[in-house]
Amino acid sequence: MMFSMILSILFLLSLLPFVKADDDWDDFTNNLATDLAPLITLFGERLTKQFLSESISTLDNVIFALSPLGVLTAVVSVIRVCGSSSLRAFVGRAQEGPAEAESELLPCVSESTAEVFNDGGITRVFGRPKIVEIVAWEDVDKITGEKETKIGTLRDALEEKAWSCNSKVSPTDLPELDMPNLSLNKGIKRRDQFWFHCAAILGGILQTGTVVFATLTVFVYPQHFQKNDKAVAPYAFPLYIIGTTLLFLGMFFCAFIMERSSKEFYLKAEKPSKIYWLQPGNQDVGDQVFNAFLAVNEGPESSMTDKLRYTKSIRDRRFDRKYLETYSTLISTILGFICQFVGLRGLHSSVTLAQLGSTFLMAIIRTCLRTERMKPDENKMKDDRELTSHKQQEIDCFVFYLEKVESFELASIPDRPPNMPSQRFTPHLGTPLAKQLIHTRTQLARLTTSSRQSLGVDWNGMPIRRIASNLAETIESTMDLMSSWGVNLGKTFEFRLGFKCKGPSPGSVTEAPGTYSIGLIRSGDALQWKLDVAELEAVLGLWTWSLYKSDENWQNSTLCRLIGLSEDEAKKDETFLYFYKWIFRQTEARLVPSEGYDNSSRLFSFEPKSLPYDGKVLAVRTDNELEAMVAQDIYIQFLKEVFLNLDDLGGDVDVIPELQNSFLASSTRIDDLIRCFENSKLGSREDALLCIVPVLRYRHLLPDLAADSTKVRARRERLIEKGDWKGAFTLVRWICQRSDDSQFERSVHELGFLCRRALSDSNKDVRKIGFEQTCELLTSDIRAEFLQVHNHVPPLQQSVSDDRIEWWNSFSRQLGWIAWNLSANVPGMEYCKPILRSLNVTEDLQGSNDQNQDPDKIEGAIHALKDWLTLYKLDDIDREGDGEDEQACLEWLVRNNFHALLYFLLLRWVELYEDLPMLVRMGYSFAARIRSQRALDILRRQGADIDMIDPNNCSAQPKHYSATLGDQSTCNCCS
Repeated sequence: MMFSMILSILFLLSLLPFVKADDDWDDFTNNLATDLAPLITLFGERLTKQFLSESISTLDNVIFALSPLGVLTAVVSVIRVCGSSSLRAFVGRAQEGPAEAESELLPCVSESTAEVFNDGGITRVFGRPKIVEIVAWEDVDKITGEKETKIGTLRDALEEKAWSCNSKVSPTDLPELDMPNLSLNKGIKRRDQFWFHCAAILGGILQTGTVVFATLTVFVYPQHFQKNDKAVAPYAFPLYIIGTTLLFLGMFFCAFIMERSSKEFYLKAEKPSKIYWLQPGNQDVGDQVFNAFLAVNEGPESSMTDKLRYTKSIRDRRFDRKYLETYSTLISTILGFICQFVGLRGLHSSVTLAQLGSTFLMAIIRTCLRTERMKPDENKMKDDRELTSHKQQEIDCFVFYLEKVESFELASIPDRPPNMPSQRFTPHLGTPLAKQLIHTRTQLARLTTSSRQSLGVDWNGMPIRRIASNLAETIESTMDLMSSWGVNLGKTFEFRLGFKCKGPSPGSVTEAPGTYSIGLIRSGDALQWKLDVAELEAVLGLWTWSLYKSDENWQNSTLCRLIGLSEDEAKKDETFLYFYKWIFRQTEARLVPSEGYDNSSRLFSFEPKSLPYDGKVLAVRTDNELEAMVAQDIYIQFLKEVFLNLDDLGGDVDVIPELQNSFLASSTRIDDLIRCFENSKLGSREDALLCIVPVLRYRHLLPDLAADSTKVRARRERLIEKGDWKGAFTLVRWICQRSDDSQFERSVHELGFLCRRALSDSNKDVRKIGFEQTCELLTSDIRAEFLQVHNHVPPLQQSVSDDRIEWWNSFSRQLGWIAWNLSANVPGMEYCKPILRSLNVTEDLQGSNDQNQDPDKIEGAIHALKDWLTLYKLDDIDREGDGEDEQACLEWLVRNNFHALLYFLLLRWVELYEDLPMLVRMGYSFAARIRSQRALDILRRQGADIDMIDPNNCSAQPKHYSATLGDQSTCNCCS
């Protein structure tokens, strides 16, 4: 703009050699002045507005008024800022809002005007963009006496006496204090005051010199400076002097009114400090989009310094209704311009050229005072700008820059001993760098919330903040839920997170893992649990940002969650079984390489581009974003701590029918936890199960769900009552295939007993179904068959243990013996024997521990076993005596580890309770006499009440069989 003005003047001056000497000179100069007036108005508008918008002192006003440029612009500007509605209408600004004038003409920020960084400088915008101003200063810890770095806003720095203000009125109560003044403090490299004094002196010399020159042309050398061969008109010089004076005063007061329409506070650092400005990216302000920006004012070599100064400019409306001062200023300016113009027209043309030269030189000087602006490479975030905009993680990037950290991640920590109290405000067992990192990020989270931003815009739209809020709500609702269960969690509770971080220097090493405790407090009338969301956001944001920086695959890859709480657990087939029992809903498990989980406490990774055949760990593919996966990992760590307060999960367990002959394991308590998870929008139901179930299993709290569970047995019996034997078998088989350890053993025994029931049923179709199921059990291990069905996930343990093979062979032999004898006793089952024989089933059942035992007693025991388990009808059972054979039978079964037959026999007695009520008492009594805990557990799990009374008014309480436990007396009814 200035360059164009210079070219225009030089072009006109280049015409001088072609102008005739005498008469043509006056014509040329008069035409020159006339022609330059529109140019001055045109090129002076932007320069005038720019200078006015950056004027903050009386010296600036004086410089502006000397040999002024843009007179009409100055007049219109005063009207726009302080004029009445009539005046604004007169200049065509009747419908203009105050924000437009403030944005163009004033240096201040206000409720409607702000400043933001663009790629090349600073832009003034309407409204409240997202930008935060952060001051970091050195301080001394009052407890340890060590130096530390504190951060906060300018308000915090003033309150902490780290900064001071030269004003008698402290600006700490001003809401605008939280709104950054970027142009005055970062955008413009303000020169030393010496240069402003020099500019004012030079401007005074130029303006005075022009007046002196005009005086000489009129009073000292009039003969040499005639106008059309005559002396200049008498009115010319007085009008010029009056006009110049009025114009100076008018322009000065125009600038003065504009300058006093904002109020400046000058702040200085009392302690070594830095000032940061952090602006998130992808901001739509008006019709413009602004990218992420991080700028800093600091000392030499990026050090803190107490030489920092800060100018805070806010809107001041002292002249809004002072119409007398406004009108006087406008009249003085306009009259001064008119008088000066008329006077110049009457004076010699050289005076006009001198005035133009003076104006031109002062325009250059005024521009040079503020030509040094912010450098293009001031953005400290330029290298990570694209990455930060991915998830709006400018705060996390800033913290890494501020604390000079390269990586941050959660680490595994030893379990807290159960007897160790969980008290809030215990010291963090952390390393200094990581502790400071989390502390700084937590403070920034608090600074950018709506409660701290007086007139600013909160940053709650950030994905990290949203998921942190969801995580906090999940944790709080989980605590409230457990309190409603009657779990004593006290009034305060904390859970620990392990972490480690690494500095950026080449020789730095990763710090040893430390811990950080996040606390909850139970407060309020409802005694609800609350935690500090900012702490969760800090850990979540820092870890997420570290992952994004470490590998670009985290941005675009599909993520997988490990099944279990460690890489080792995810390699076990037991994990595969409980996944399909408790967790599986829609997404199948798959084997993935273990490299993504090596040496990491992460329970998730990104999915490889192609799944290799040598996958080693079980994982589930998920559509969750990275920050959601991180939040779920933190929730898992919370559950590991809070579940230490549980002795038993409680609640009811059941299986719920699904489509395609499938079922879902269900627990009322787990469902309660899932609702907390889903209602807080932390993830899907499957995500909740992937987090909750492994922790319950780790803490030995996972409900016992087997085929002998009360509600499972009730569901099975309802199916049988409806004649749906296939459905009953499908239910029990479903549980068997997904159970492990004792649950698997009990479930298989239940399935075997169901086969016995079907084989002895009066309906031949039912017997056929029972025989088919029996043959399947005799043919193969039911769990191996299940793994084969899921052939996309091969067995994790390629070889079955010898103990497992031996157990299944023993079970098959016992079930085969039952089937053989039933086929002999049940009419119409003769066809089964050849098939059973082909499956290596025999009618003999030899015990391996019968040496030195009475053969007659063994024969009586086997005979009793056949009677109870293989006779077709209850009427065929004719057992006489005091039950010696039955007791011998139990002893024989226990001695030879015939656990399946023991299970079948006791279930048969419980089944016949209504017809033969003494059987339950007999079962408890015999189990106590032979000291078989297994037999007692079977009876209890089947719901056989130890207090059941038989027709002799006897129960199975110890007083009735105390003689078997060492007391030689018996109760009267039993004697």
